[in-house]
Amino acid sequence: MTGTHLYIIQSDKTGTFKIGRANSPIERLDQLQTGSPYRLKLLLVLPDQGYKEKELHKLLTKYGPQGEWFKEEGLSLFLPAGNQRTW
Repeated sequence: MTGTHLYIIQSDKTGTFKIGRANSPIERLDQLQTGSPYRLKLLLVLPDQGYKEKELHKLLTKYGPQGEWFKEEGLSLFLPAGNQRTW
């Protein structure tokens, strides 16, 4: 049996991002997009790594959260400089 996938989704307007877990990160993106006035982008999916979600939320404490969303600066922990907002 496989686990849930870890994902990072980012807002194109605010730059804030969400780290979560889902069986289908694409479906989760669609769900979040429905409630967002801004375009959202799926930046990263790590298969079967959903169990790391809480650990990463703790690591990101100084970058938020703003609800379930973290400040854009926190992406530097996961993505090389300059690769944020690649759309």
